Amino acid sequence: MRKPFLVFLSLILLFGVAPSVGAQGSNLAFAELYPADSSSFPAVSAFLDVFDSNGIFASGLKPGAVSVIEDGLPLPIDSLTEVAVPLQLVVAVNQGPELDTRDPATNTSRFQRLSQVLIQWAQSRPTDLPDDYSLVSQAGPVINHANAKDFIVGLETFQPDFRAATPNLQSLATAIDTVSAQTSRYGVKRAILFITPHSNDFKLASTLEQYIQRAVENHIRVFVWYVDFESAFNTTSAGAFNNLATQTGGSMFKYSGIERFPDPETYFSALRRVYALTYSSRLTTAGEHSLAVKVTFPAGAGALDSAAQTFNVDIQPPNPFPITSSLLITRRAPEDDPFNTEILLPATQEIEIIVEFPDGHPRPLTRTTLYVDGLIMDENTTEPFNLFTWDLSAYSSSSEHQIVVEAVDSLGLSKLSMAAPVMVTVIQPPKGLPAFLAKYRTAITFGSIIFAGLVLFLILISGRLRMPSIRAAQEAKLAEADPLTQPIKAVAAPIAAPAEKNKRAKKPSKKAAAGPTLIKEAAASFIRINADGMPAAVAPIPLIEKEILFGTDPVQCTNIIDDPSISALHARLRQMDDDGWLLLDNNSIAGTWVNYESIPRDGVRLAHGDMVNFGQLCYRFTLRAPSATSKPKISFQTAEE
Repeated sequence: MRKPFLVFLSLILLFGVAPSVGAQGSNLAFAELYPADSSSFPAVSAFLDVFDSNGIFASGLKPGAVSVIEDGLPLPIDSLTEVAVPLQLVVAVNQGPELDTRDPATNTSRFQRLSQVLIQWAQSRPTDLPDDYSLVSQAGPVINHANAKDFIVGLETFQPDFRAATPNLQSLATAIDTVSAQTSRYGVKRAILFITPHSNDFKLASTLEQYIQRAVENHIRVFVWYVDFESAFNTTSAGAFNNLATQTGGSMFKYSGIERFPDPETYFSALRRVYALTYSSRLTTAGEHSLAVKVTFPAGAGALDSAAQTFNVDIQPPNPFPITSSLLITRRAPEDDPFNTEILLPATQEIEIIVEFPDGHPRPLTRTTLYVDGLIMDENTTEPFNLFTWDLSAYSSSSEHQIVVEAVDSLGLSKLSMAAPVMVTVIQPPKGLPAFLAKYRTAITFGSIIFAGLVLFLILISGRLRMPSIRAAQEAKLAEADPLTQPIKAVAAPIAAPAEKNKRAKKPSKKAAAGPTLIKEAAASFIRINADGMPAAVAPIPLIEKEILFGTDPVQCTNIIDDPSISALHARLRQMDDDGWLLLDNNSIAGTWVNYESIPRDGVRLAHGDMVNFGQLCYRFTLRAPSATSKPKISFQTAEE
């Protein structure tokens, strides 16, 4: 009775497990999205795994088949590319006497034969995508996360006592723990090659369920090489291990010593691919955001949704600020026409800006705007976004203006810069009679020369006409003065009057003796200095009044200075009670300096030799009688003193 029951139980385990395997194994489709990379925001990238219902990588998907869901909003992807990745593999050896069964012809054990297959496969792998290899047994790890070279050495030196070992599932548990660790890069698949003989554990199927569950949760493919006698191929143990491989997306190969080993790469080639996708984010706020993927298979084969991932991104609006070469803009008449009252240059001013992204994610700009005193002065909606043209033609008087720039990026985020003050100084050309004379001095000079020539010509002509009459008058006068030609008149002799006694001659007055009145001599003067520091060939300006006003307006000023940089009433010079001189600026545009320093509001007391600048003109202040500098006295003492 017991033997039929055991046969019946074997049939239930063998044929009863298989249908459940097929039912569960047919649901291996999944889409897994790996953590997103937002370092190139707004371009976001991520790796994606897509496997069909048979557990095979869904190769050949087009970008239209995949969409991302960002914070619940579906978005199209920009690119979808298949990328090659390495493999993380653990070879788990479940030691048992069956692995040491040898071929009588070659005396090679079954484990030595399968080791040669694995070594040849590992040697053929390319070095540009190195796999991660581990080798474990019941005793624990033999090689952990090694390269192909060390893996081969480990296999060659791994020579346990198979005949003394009892098969169990410890090596499988160690393999799952090893391969579940974090991989070196996203998209790396995990696989276990479980080499095992049959097991006599009657609870094998139920014990394997927990390992199957862990493997499925971590997407670990388990491939089984069942190494035993052919008689063990149809046991409940073989069925349980086949169920392990099928439910995890792997497969089982049975080897009794005569079968031909499959190429391991046929197992792993489908695990060496992953999709790399990119999309353009629409996020406008910083913080944590969710991301998922929806995959639609072609020909109505269904769709897959990945689990949502979270990622953080810092998003801030662009920060523009102007680069001004100078905070002072001076408008004046053209250099070749300094008296032109219609044209002031410059007519425009270029303003350059820099746009920074404080979040470290540069983005395309869609608009930049220049505001002057709150009004739009220029705007860019195409490249270049960093350059503006400021129209200055409306400014005819000196004033300060506030410029602000705005930048808008591709996400619609915008920011205004801080206001930057810019002083626009307008120097009007001089006006009035001096300006007229200076403007037309060439024409006036030539006109004067021509007029003087005409006058001289008329004088010469009139002299020739009057020459005979003048000569006749001169001859008549000479004849009248000649005593030989004069008539003699009889004159009675006068009676002599008594001489006046003690009559004194009238003495001339002291004022008459002193001669003509002298002009007052200047106590100080301004001497014009050229750019080379030498005195100019112009007459000094004598300072003889108590207060002297300098400027271009002949009505207001006592001393006219003809230069475009001089204001109508530019400066004042006052002689103080102690005979000193105080220079004050009259709010001139171009300013007044003493020794190259702008004078304060209350003026500067001048000293002999000071350099004085009225606008662009330079003068040296000199005193007729500067105070003498006392020289130090040097005394000598003898050695005896």
